[in-house]
Amino acid sequence: MDAPEDYAWPRATSELMLLPVTGLECVRERLLAGEGPDMLVYSLDFGGHLRMMKRVQNLLGHYLIHGFRVRPEPKGDLDVEAMVAAFGSKGLRVVKMSWGQGRFRELWRSGLWTMPDWVWDARWLEGNMALALGHNSVVLYDPVIGCLLQDVPCTDRCTLSSACLIGDTWKELTVVAGAVSNQLLVWYPAAALVDSKPVAPDRRVSGHVGAVFSMSYLESKGLLATASEDRSVRIWKVGDLRVPGGRVQNIGHCFGHSARVWQVKLLENYLVSAGEDCVCLVWSHEGEILQAFRGHQGRGIRALAAHEKQAWVITGGDDSGIRLWHLVGRGHPGSGVSALSFKSPSRPGALKAVTLAGSWRVLAVTDSGVLYLYDLEVKCWEQLLEDKRFQSYCLLEAIFVQERCRYRLPPSKQRWHTCSAFLPPGDFLVCGDRRGSVLLFPSRPALLQDLGLGGQAEAGAGDLGGGGDSGEGETAVTEWGPVSILRSLHGKQGVTSVTCHGGYVYSTGRDGAYYQLLVRGSQLQPVLRRKCCRGMSWVAGLRVMADGNTVILGFHANEFVVWSPRSHEKLHVVHCGGGHRSWAFSDTEAAMAFAYLKDGDVLLYRALGGCTRPHVLLRESLHGREITCVKRVGTITLGPEFELPSFMQPEDLEPGSEGPGLIDIVITCSEDTTICVLALPTATGSAHALTAVCNHISSVRAVAVWGVGTPAGPQDPRPGLTARVVSAGGRAEMHCFNITVTLDPSAPSRLACHVMHLSSHRLDEGWDGQRGRRRLVKVDPETRYMCLAVCELDPPDLGPLVAAACSDGAVRLFHLQDSGRQLQLLAETFHHQRCVLKVHSFTHQAPSQRRRLLLCSAATDGSLAFWDLTTALDHGSAVLEPPADPGLPCRLGPPCLTVQAHSCGVNSLHTLPTREGHLVASGSEDGSLHVFVLAVELPERDEAGGGAEPAPQLHVLEEHSVPCAHAAHVTGLHILSPSLMVSASIDQRLTFWRLGHGEPTFINSTVYHVPDVADMDCWPVSPEFGHRCALGGQGLEVYNWYD
Repeated sequence: MDAPEDYAWPRATSELMLLPVTGLECVRERLLAGEGPDMLVYSLDFGGHLRMMKRVQNLLGHYLIHGFRVRPEPKGDLDVEAMVAAFGSKGLRVVKMSWGQGRFRELWRSGLWTMPDWVWDARWLEGNMALALGHNSVVLYDPVIGCLLQDVPCTDRCTLSSACLIGDTWKELTVVAGAVSNQLLVWYPAAALVDSKPVAPDRRVSGHVGAVFSMSYLESKGLLATASEDRSVRIWKVGDLRVPGGRVQNIGHCFGHSARVWQVKLLENYLVSAGEDCVCLVWSHEGEILQAFRGHQGRGIRALAAHEKQAWVITGGDDSGIRLWHLVGRGHPGSGVSALSFKSPSRPGALKAVTLAGSWRVLAVTDSGVLYLYDLEVKCWEQLLEDKRFQSYCLLEAIFVQERCRYRLPPSKQRWHTCSAFLPPGDFLVCGDRRGSVLLFPSRPALLQDLGLGGQAEAGAGDLGGGGDSGEGETAVTEWGPVSILRSLHGKQGVTSVTCHGGYVYSTGRDGAYYQLLVRGSQLQPVLRRKCCRGMSWVAGLRVMADGNTVILGFHANEFVVWSPRSHEKLHVVHCGGGHRSWAFSDTEAAMAFAYLKDGDVLLYRALGGCTRPHVLLRESLHGREITCVKRVGTITLGPEFELPSFMQPEDLEPGSEGPGLIDIVITCSEDTTICVLALPTATGSAHALTAVCNHISSVRAVAVWGVGTPAGPQDPRPGLTARVVSAGGRAEMHCFNITVTLDPSAPSRLACHVMHLSSHRLDEGWDGQRGRRRLVKVDPETRYMCLAVCELDPPDLGPLVAAACSDGAVRLFHLQDSGRQLQLLAETFHHQRCVLKVHSFTHQAPSQRRRLLLCSAATDGSLAFWDLTTALDHGSAVLEPPADPGLPCRLGPPCLTVQAHSCGVNSLHTLPTREGHLVASGSEDGSLHVFVLAVELPERDEAGGGAEPAPQLHVLEEHSVPCAHAAHVTGLHILSPSLMVSASIDQRLTFWRLGHGEPTFINSTVYHVPDVADMDCWPVSPEFGHRCALGGQGLEVYNWYD
């Protein structure tokens, strides 16, 4: 039963979870998803709206949901209500739900029944539940009153890795158990003559060379499918398993996954499997791969469901995403690569170029100057025209042009341009050339006069492009040079495309990256640089789809790839043999098409539904790997006119949630090298991913925020938010960028986020060109930034300092100048002589004294060091020592105070100013807490002697320790007030502590469901809503509590 809860104030309640999806089940037009202990109910009625109906919180207590079983209702209607059993780990609970007419109601809920062993499978048997337990036993349970009816073990009491129950009554119940010996054990619990007497296995099936993780039985065809650790799926002919003594035959051994296979499901015409490689494969019963669904990120697909009537496959992954895929079957018309049979004696010449007119017509031109049309409906080639001027070289496009002006390219050996586009409304022409440069040309003379660049742009525009063959009646054409050049933006491989959309210019190149550029005045400015999917160095183009999303086109090894920057997934992969000089791409509502030339023929790939619709996102992914840092940026208030979509019923809303909507903007960073900007509304219990930043080449471990404001200044009444963010992580890499969140009524979150990259820094990026480097010690390229802290100077125009805790034992100070556009290493110190885990900055303001900027750092030896940065930055101060060699940073002197707080590494650190001084709290790897009061004394300046201002003196007034505050590493800590503190640990406990005179005392503790929590951030929202707390680890969970 449920344990009695302690209601001592304050009590944290979970309002949002983004965890790995571990259970899925289709019930008619509804989908049940298990996320931690919560059950998510989706409506899959495509005639209405695809949406979430309800989140049933804390359904399984402290256990994770691994599966659902719906009680069969011969006379009932599952479209109106259903009785569902949720099980996972050692827990079982039954809930009766009503979901008719688009509304969800929970009618009844049983107690939470705890089993003696792990539950691998469950099945309804005439109102009772049969449960397959972890050590090869079966129990019959009454889930309504929580009564054990029967308990039958098997004689082979081995540990199981999976189990499958077959049958509708206790007499015909069959158990197929996957043992750690890699065998399948088939036995019958009803064969026990006396209750609790062990039953011997009827059959033992061998074949796999690894543990069996999943099984699925198809009664109509007598087939059994198994998924194993050995990366294979096997199909067995077993007949009717409810009859003892049958024969088992292995009829299929399917290899297609590159990692362990977690889930398998048998359908009437298909076999579906999903595994650790994040791929869902659709097989025929003969073992042929029919479809491959890719899109999930991270550590694999954990849950699998199918809707045979609608031909849907639904997957849930470790990345918290839920995706719905469409089955198309074998030999689906219009899918795959097909040759168009161009070679014929009636069509002389070799193909030179190809393009697409929509998704149904192909145009091709030969070296004999003949243009052909191929219609996919007629399926034949037709000659359109013949012109000998097209014999040597031609550019095949379906447009009409009229010459307006000519443009002078800058001097270069390879200066010819490869692509161009007009920037709306047509004032500028953007070009890319073979040297990787992007050039900006004016398109009309009046613009040159407006910009004051007439002389500069027209200088030397004599007879470069005109030549001497102009006709007498031809109009003279003015030639202009570029007004802005970004030289070698894409390296030396060249620019492949330029595209203008939404006021921005997007360029792609052979360097594997694409840039977002902005034209200000008459100058091109890089806004953001992004890399595509790993290994794709030939980015061939960018397309803007009808829904406003962009897709990247490129060649990766021997494949043509359509990649989505929003979801970081390959939407389509075409095995075309590698890069091609002439190719064409088209996307319409009907189909996506890709045509290319190979072996003298035209090859065409088509996929029905378009390139942006291979699946339906029921819920977007968050991160593919663990979250390492979470930071709140600010709050945006939306009026009632911007109502957010919510799955919560009006009677379920908390008091005070009516009226203006509050949306918290939160930034998360992860081991998957991405930074995600999230919108967390306070009233809907949902999360919306606004954008993702993918500039890092290694894991992102820390992020810091400063300069939070509104886009148009404090006087602007429109809701919005702008902030500067600095991120750092592996490979000693740091990036600074600006985010701007504005209104977008068309988006689900009603918000849009724009990112502008400002600057970047790497410790070893200038090493090769540094003078005297042989006398210096090279920075280890594997150095990691563990934590960041922003130190804002006085006055703010000087720009902030960024303190970084480094794995090589250094604390480094960076100076951000020119609003973050210049990032310079200022000073460093190796005081700790070991890995520095945390840095934290705070200020001290005393009456009639200037504000002091203090920095605290913590290392793996459990020591805390405090520096006075204000004194260090004063001119003439001895704290900041000059560098030993030019080009090196200054050396930060010894700290003002060192406190040995713990016996091992410090994983969390926070401070809060009080009347007595500063309250400092730290948490360690040994589960202990250390709290002390730090006093800052400022000696009065000797007025007679003048001179520099004396440095402050720091000392500890009182300190207290809690040796066993948690059972594992304390990774999150926040002092909410001088009398209240909250801590989080890997032991999955969120604990409140009362502070005051004496040792911190325990108030209460709440169990959260995010494994391996790495960071925590807390903030007050409003008097009505109280506080919010975000926990990041292998997922994200948000708690709130009221004051």
